[in-house]
Amino acid sequence: MNGSSEGAATFRYPDSPVFYRDLERTYRLAKRAAGAWIEGDDGTRWLDACGGALTISVGHGRPEVVRAATDQLEDVAYVHGAQFTTEAMEEAAAMLIAALPPAYRDAKVYLTPGGAEAVETAIKLARAHAVATGRPQRRKIVSQRPGYHGNTLGALAVSGRDALRAPYLPLLTEMPLVAAPWCPRCPLKLRYPECEVACAREVVQALEEVSGDVAAVLVEPVLGASAGGFAPPEDYLRSVRRATDGHGVLLIADEVLSGCGRTGRFLASEYAGVEADIVVLGKGLTSGFVPGGAVVARREVVEAVAPDFRHGFTFSHHPVVAAVIREVLRLIRDEGLVGRAASLEDAFRTALEPLGRAPAVEGWWARGLLAGIALHPASAGGISARQFAASAWERGLLVYPVGGPEGQGDLVVLAPPLTVSSEEIAEIGSRLAAAAG
Repeated sequence: MNGSSEGAATFRYPDSPVFYRDLERTYRLAKRAAGAWIEGDDGTRWLDACGGALTISVGHGRPEVVRAATDQLEDVAYVHGAQFTTEAMEEAAAMLIAALPPAYRDAKVYLTPGGAEAVETAIKLARAHAVATGRPQRRKIVSQRPGYHGNTLGALAVSGRDALRAPYLPLLTEMPLVAAPWCPRCPLKLRYPECEVACAREVVQALEEVSGDVAAVLVEPVLGASAGGFAPPEDYLRSVRRATDGHGVLLIADEVLSGCGRTGRFLASEYAGVEADIVVLGKGLTSGFVPGGAVVARREVVEAVAPDFRHGFTFSHHPVVAAVIREVLRLIRDEGLVGRAASLEDAFRTALEPLGRAPAVEGWWARGLLAGIALHPASAGGISARQFAASAWERGLLVYPVGGPEGQGDLVVLAPPLTVSSEEIAEIGSRLAAAAG
């Protein structure tokens, strides 16, 4: 059944008391979700090719995760993280460390209410580290444009997403932004490999110009939604790691989108063989069952700020979030979902190949079970990401639309659950081709 709304309940502003994310959209009721599918109140089913907000890792509706959350709610639903720890917290942290590369074996885990809060925590931790190591003048975070790290003021300050930043610029701390390694639409108008990774040299230049003021460099090892989930050349991250080491600043890897197996490795930075000082996780870490994120900090970073890191949230280290993370990590491990994402990449690419013949599509790319589609701008015969998403919706397919940089076409991002079947991947490709015209 397609995504039409005939006979279904609909909701919209201002008729509902809900302050919706989009005040111009008409909303449908989601009644059930299982695996890679979401079902409406009238039986309409949508194939979730984007995992909601690029979030679902172990599939919708996993009863094991529901039981883990329910059991924790019955035992200890909430304690303040400054007063108690819980078995769920201790075990979730240990399981997360075990899932990471060996370089993180002595790292420490700080649970947060979400990915943006994890970015805020990482920024504050980098600043606290600078102060604790006798460099209080270091207050800047170098990050990338385009790039996105969350919608809180601190996360927006380090995000290179102009449309989201514009209304709040007077409230944002000014931070250095350098060109992201987005080869399909290079901000420097260069071509790899002839460019010799010029975007990495921009990081070096920024550090040379303001190194005395920089506490950390923040990167997305695989670019996030603002650049369509593109995987940069591996020598980019290696060059940035050498630069941060050379200037004595921390490297923060934002793996909120790319972590937890999405790209075929638990961390996308593993492809480059680079270990960051601080890793930020979210989205797939809880698979959307509850809001949650995590900061993984190398032991030497934590030791520098001990015993008093002045930061916290009412809902950090939440026992129910920890119980969900523990179960999601168990499923990822026991069902081999990281390797599964890697093994399905070829099938995913095959399913996307017909997009190359669609007039509205400029190009596409994929790594693991993360893919981006670049659309031509309307001036070149393209369509907007919203139009593409609406066309997919009518064909029972959910995709994630993203506005492109000014003067360029929009983007569509795909991130189906890591449990998606090969048959469902083929169906995603078929419906995408139809939506693209």
